[in-house]
Amino acid sequence: MKSNNFMLSKVKRYINYKKKLGCKFEGVGDTLRNFARYADANFPGEPVTIKLVLQWVKTKPYLKPMTKLAHFSAVRGLAQYLRLDDPKTELIPKNIYTAWFRRMTPYVYSDQEIAKIMSTNPGPHTNQFNVLTQKTVVGLLACTGMRIGEALALKKRDVNLEKGVITIRQFKKMPMRLLPINDSVLVKLKEYASQRDELVSGRKDINFFLTPKGKAVPYASFKGIWKRVLEKTGIGDVRSVPRLHDLRHTFACNHLLRAYKENRNIDDAIYMLSIYLGHTVIAGTYWYLSATPELLEQCVKRVEYSLKKRGDL
Repeated sequence: MKSNNFMLSKVKRYINYKKKLGCKFEGVGDTLRNFARYADANFPGEPVTIKLVLQWVKTKPYLKPMTKLAHFSAVRGLAQYLRLDDPKTELIPKNIYTAWFRRMTPYVYSDQEIAKIMSTNPGPHTNQFNVLTQKTVVGLLACTGMRIGEALALKKRDVNLEKGVITIRQFKKMPMRLLPINDSVLVKLKEYASQRDELVSGRKDINFFLTPKGKAVPYASFKGIWKRVLEKTGIGDVRSVPRLHDLRHTFACNHLLRAYKENRNIDDAIYMLSIYLGHTVIAGTYWYLSATPELLEQCVKRVEYSLKKRGDL
């Protein structure tokens, strides 16, 4: 007779396996444990099947498309792992959830808008060190294309202020990557580190970015300051509300725009961008590219030049 925790025990083993590989797996682990409890209650002793997964997702009609995507991705990984020992486990097709997902149109910031954000104070009652942290992080995101989670998770040892290299650890499917930064970014990070060590009171956390009390910066409080700054600038409209993550989209588009203007090989430029952004699959990089007017103009110029060179124009 199968145990009442048949699927839950398998999920726990899978989570431990992934954590040993260096994956954080907090949110994914919660999702998989929820799936296991449903499976043990409604399909006791049965392996992972497409029917089981679809039934589980149907119990959550309130899920947003992006969350459904994350749920299916989590169970797909579990099924691949369990299939090695149990041939009855069904692999979950990758395209089973694509019809439910629609890419949110990114907001590509102009240089003037980023400068306006950087120069706007969120309010007179906001702690000035929090303002400094917010501006430094936003500037770092704009100049490197980092994810906000990556930036707030940086430890002091990850930011080499001597060599100008940032180490990103254990995010998404890439366990580690190195980001070289230019001199202007390095200067701002050094200024922040100096003021942080001078102004932060009490015991200082190991994180690079801190609160005035020396703790790691919570994402919720950072996002709150960001929202107030954005409201003051008036950037965006009802149809396209700018997000922090759009700074990553902006970085990707600007990288490609520079490649066109410098007459570089575009395939090479996209490959380099993929490595810098931390993508293991190049399709993830194309996701961040948008057909901005400036990019389309450069594309047209290159096509016209190519046609003239061939004598077709």
